[in-house]
Amino acid sequence: MDNSGKVLSALLIGAAAGAITGLLLAPESGDKTRRKLNKSAKDLMDDLEDAWEDSAEKIKDLADSAVEEIEKYNKKINS
Repeated sequence: MDNSGKVLSALLIGAAAGAITGLLLAPESGDKTRRKLNKSAKDLMDDLEDAWEDSAEKIKDLADSAVEEIEKYNKKINS
């Protein structure tokens, strides 16, 4: 995992921990707190899904580049 992936992971984990801590310590009704927790969890899942899609796209691009390089190498060898 490169540095940007580590930073993104740390940011997401920190944001989730902060949100959960803040909600659990807030003097609100249980129903309201559960709604906030549910929204925070949904937001976190959306962020993770976006990060997953970005990572998958990067991996696909790297794989495509590797295939192209291998094909170039094979052409050189077979020529």
